[in-house]
Amino acid sequence: MSYTTIKAIWPGEKHEDLVELGNSWRSAPVVWNRLAERYLGSGTAWLTGDKTRLWKLVDRKDVPQFMRRVLMMTFDRAYVLKKDYAKAAADIRRFMLELPQSPDFVCNWPKIAEIFESDPDIPAIGFHHTSVSEDPFLGPRNEETDEYEPTDWSKCWSIYDEDLDAETEATS
Repeated sequence: MSYTTIKAIWPGEKHEDLVELGNSWRSAPVVWNRLAERYLGSGTAWLTGDKTRLWKLVDRKDVPQFMRRVLMMTFDRAYVLKKDYAKAAADIRRFMLELPQSPDFVCNWPKIAEIFESDPDIPAIGFHHTSVSEDPFLGPRNEETDEYEPTDWSKCWSIYDEDLDAETEATS
């Protein structure tokens, strides 16, 4: 079964696996389903259609900022700096309250919020949302040496350093 890996990040230096959470369908797809259902008219819109419609929700001012931040947590090479752990946990908790899952569905986001709330002594936390793909924090694979090149840190980014025009945040 696939899994989601929570990554310990030292921006510009290194990354390590911090925690593995079982069944990756309980992580990023939960966010994608809930947002697609509310804003694209179908919870499966990200599976069956143009996925860029889902990614572009991050730019829509009618989508509350906390929802856009949680969506950004599903993007490759995104991370949350330690100074923003409390904000990340609060955004996840609010997302889960406003776009709840069925009570019968197990979801990894409450555990992810708990990890942020525990305030681990690492500079940043990132995500490798599914073990069926390459870890986005790895560099390209060198076919000759059969090893990964160093991480290109210029392609990694801090979620809460992105300007989402907080003054236009929607409330529903």
